[in-house]
Amino acid sequence: MAMRIASACLSLMLVASCGAEMAEVPRLADESIAEDAPRMSVAAQPSPQPSTGGFLSALFGGTRQAPQPETAAPGSTDADVTEASVPAADAVKSDIVFGTRLPYGRVAKICGVADRQLGEKIAQYPERRPKHRLYDSAPGSTQPHTFYITGFDDGCARQFTAAMAVFGSVEMHEQLRYGLPAEVQPYSDTDKAYEKLKRRVCNKPRRKPCGSRIGQMAKDTVFLSVYERFGGNSQWMNILLHGGDIVAQDRKSGL
Repeated sequence: MAMRIASACLSLMLVASCGAEMAEVPRLADESIAEDAPRMSVAAQPSPQPSTGGFLSALFGGTRQAPQPETAAPGSTDADVTEASVPAADAVKSDIVFGTRLPYGRVAKICGVADRQLGEKIAQYPERRPKHRLYDSAPGSTQPHTFYITGFDDGCARQFTAAMAVFGSVEMHEQLRYGLPAEVQPYSDTDKAYEKLKRRVCNKPRRKPCGSRIGQMAKDTVFLSVYERFGGNSQWMNILLHGGDIVAQDRKSGL
């Protein structure tokens, strides 16, 4: 019994001693803290980036950010974007980014793109020793899509949107143009530009055929007719090419 009393007394003494020591330790709440003292903050966790490659992509190459879509040219409704490596210097000379979908009626310059990236070559003019080549980005499609034409002195292609595009020789132009009264088919911008070229090359007045120099005229002069729809076109676009450049462009309507 005496041992139990002694143990209890010893325990009470130890507790009292610890309480006295702890009483001498200042509490955080009792201490004054300077207003400019540094404070702790919790770092915000970065938002997880969505993975676009799935499990295998994360396994072998990690996650990758989703590609940013190309913007279509003003007036267009969508963008058929094709990956291409275009040198910076050529990109500066270009009117648009390669792969941009243009609205019908607009022609834009695109530089630094290899012919093999333009699609299938569907026509060339002249047939022998061609100056211009016409490329179809979606051969067989009857919906409006991108076409390209090459052969310009600046080394850049020209892009436009159409359902169909065909070359028209100067001989054909003269047969159609001079076979119709001006009152039936008024002279357009391409008609007027051709008359100026014909006077210079053939030395012929307005509304008169080129004559014996038509072959010389045809070497580097050709029309390109561009149709918005495949069949049933009441209007179409004409482009006059001469000397490695576009000299006129307009829209015509059927009779």
